[in-house]
Amino acid sequence: MKDSKKINVYIISGFLGSGKTTLLNDLLRQFNAEKNVVIENEFGKINIDSTLINGSFDSVYELTNGCICCSMNNRLLETLTRIVTGENRPDNLFIETTGIADAGEIAATFTSLFVAEEFCLKKIVTVVDAENILFYKDSNTEVQKQIVAADMVVINKYGLVEKEILTEIKGFIQAINPYTNISLSNEGSLERLNLTVENSRTTVIPARVYNSESAHKIKTVLYETDDFFDIQKLKYEIFRNLYLYYHQIYRIKGYVLNLDNEAFLVQTTGKTVVITPAEKQLVSKSQLVFIGKQLELKTAERITKSALIKNKHLQLL
Repeated sequence: MKDSKKINVYIISGFLGSGKTTLLNDLLRQFNAEKNVVIENEFGKINIDSTLINGSFDSVYELTNGCICCSMNNRLLETLTRIVTGENRPDNLFIETTGIADAGEIAATFTSLFVAEEFCLKKIVTVVDAENILFYKDSNTEVQKQIVAADMVVINKYGLVEKEILTEIKGFIQAINPYTNISLSNEGSLERLNLTVENSRTTVIPARVYNSESAHKIKTVLYETDDFFDIQKLKYEIFRNLYLYYHQIYRIKGYVLNLDNEAFLVQTTGKTVVITPAEKQLVSKSQLVFIGKQLELKTAERITKSALIKNKHLQLL
């Protein structure tokens, strides 16, 4: 089969909160004249990120409760089969990995005989958060593996750091992957033209570079409640706990309801907390996903407890 008839594949990788979904939306808008499908992978039981995709696409396949670079690999193959055998064969497949995924292992899937006949892996794009990358780079091998596997690294939010820090980030990236192209972005954007540039090398599978085969120690906790939230108190409590336990809590995201039954999107990156109205999102109860090391449900309960407003209707039942 000629490459022109194959489905083009773009893998978007990056550590937690780096801006992968924002970049995906930007690319989907640039590919709006073509048929696009998206695979969204989330390590938790629910996928908040899939609700944030607003570019041009024909369908989204959600793979939750596991990482497609390891235990989810069979489900990835099943999803690829569904895409190939579907009535409307797409032009492009965009895969947004979970923040702790090994992009090189995912890329290896597309070298297998069946998959390579139908799909053409064009680019692995890794997004890094300029504000947090230097903090995470030594304590999380996932960050290093994602950069090693990348054909292109997008340094996102680069305008928020000093020039000296940006130079240090570039040096770190080039030291572990001298063949990758580096692009700067303030708002998670990447020109489509960058995806058409010929890859400078064959993708390196990180397992050949790193000796450690231990599974990641990052844990995901899903916190759900039918009660409402005082949004300002919730923001304060999350900020306070991130400041105290930033070594443990990497990411919080999800939707919560206030006393007026209005939905809000909660997102954290590093020590930054952003809570914004989500008027178009249908939310039946509050759900927050906590991602970090040594997390337990009681951690989430402790953080949210003082911001809760009891649902009187449920109390009467």
